[in-house]
Amino acid sequence: MPASNVGDNQVQNGLMRSKSSSDRIYAQIREFGFSLAIFLLIALILGGGGIRHGLTNLFVQLGGLALLLLWPDKIGQFLSKAPKGLIVLVAATVLLPVMQLVPLPPEVWKALPGREMALESRALVHAENDWFPLTLDRGRTITALFALAGPLAVIVTYRFGSKKASHAGLGILAGLAILQLAYGVLQLAVGGDALLLYETNSEGRFYGFFVGHIASGLFLVIGLCALIGLYEVSNKSTVRTTLFIAFSILLVIGVILTNSRSAVALLCLPGLWALIIAVRRVMALPSRKRWVSLGAALFALVGAGMLMATNNRLDQTWERFEDFEDSRPDIWADTVVGIERYWPVGSGMGTFDEVFQVEESLEALITKKAARAHNEYLEILLEAGIFGVALVIAWLLYLLYAIICGLRTVQAPVTLAAALAGSCIALQALLYFPLRNMAELCVAGLLVALLTAPLTTKRDRKIA
Repeated sequence: MPASNVGDNQVQNGLMRSKSSSDRIYAQIREFGFSLAIFLLIALILGGGGIRHGLTNLFVQLGGLALLLLWPDKIGQFLSKAPKGLIVLVAATVLLPVMQLVPLPPEVWKALPGREMALESRALVHAENDWFPLTLDRGRTITALFALAGPLAVIVTYRFGSKKASHAGLGILAGLAILQLAYGVLQLAVGGDALLLYETNSEGRFYGFFVGHIASGLFLVIGLCALIGLYEVSNKSTVRTTLFIAFSILLVIGVILTNSRSAVALLCLPGLWALIIAVRRVMALPSRKRWVSLGAALFALVGAGMLMATNNRLDQTWERFEDFEDSRPDIWADTVVGIERYWPVGSGMGTFDEVFQVEESLEALITKKAARAHNEYLEILLEAGIFGVALVIAWLLYLLYAIICGLRTVQAPVTLAAALAGSCIALQALLYFPLRNMAELCVAGLLVALLTAPLTTKRDRKIA
């Protein structure tokens, strides 16, 4: 065969493979839902500002409501295809702030624990005999209720029972993380606050679309988990493997640039999974290629180590590990006092910032307001009391059951990726408040859907 024909055939085969790959990606996103994918993009760009940026949060919430209202058939599909346990938990999560907003007779709300100051202030305006809800701040609780619109829309509109949708979910999470990485790099390259979307506490950190460096780091770690899971479910070739490794290294560097100690520590979870995959892949190679791969890996590790040791921006993160003293323990101690005051009914979802100022001790006062408990679990305890405890435990048990079931199916890589990402959120919640951020709240909703997906596909229940 002439050389020119061979070259033409190779080019044609390459184009066919490229077209086939793009068609496959398009089919997966179509199965996932273009509207849902666009909504997640909007949530990332507009939802990273926290409670102080209500207008941008409102756009995300309205987008979630639009998903539910414009495609009402999705609600019917959710009620028919989703596991009953998930439906009950979603309903209970929405009902919690709703019940806290129901007006109560004066004899009832006066008897609730921790309402002494509320009674005194209402008596000053002669309203002590009016009906008031359980929450001590209706506006904050209404805001907390509307914040559920985003994750609710993600869970309800997700296409359960579709393997393509699960793979697309991982791809979208990884793609959003890479977009966050690219925007953060652009911010650092331009310098100053020209491209910062929100006011920040410190310059030179990697923020991307988020107001805080901790949230930024967590999002990149979640994206790394999704990227590794996407690699596991994809057709593995040398080119794809190289690209996945390159993007993974970039995401790791991005996490370090955020200067978030907790996010850097969380890298151990996807890092351990990546190491297991790498060892398994290398051991499957012929002896000669195995040594070449090990040599290349060692060279890459040494190069990465030299970069991290000599780069000034990366060095700032390592320096932060030398000082673990901060105000969190004092905030936690004062939060516990508040929990005891309002136990067992809580003060109302979203009311932490209002009620904590009464509990904050003079010895622990800092320059800025605490605003948050810096521990998601303690904050839920204060705001929702025993009802919040029951809800958190129920969610954890359900997700643990979903993980165990999912790991026994052909969707195991998707389950493992979502489980690791969810574990990152759960661990970060010990020191931060990831679920008080609209962008990461919507991501949490997607992770719940990905973990639930194997429960809705009977033919994939067990690996043959």
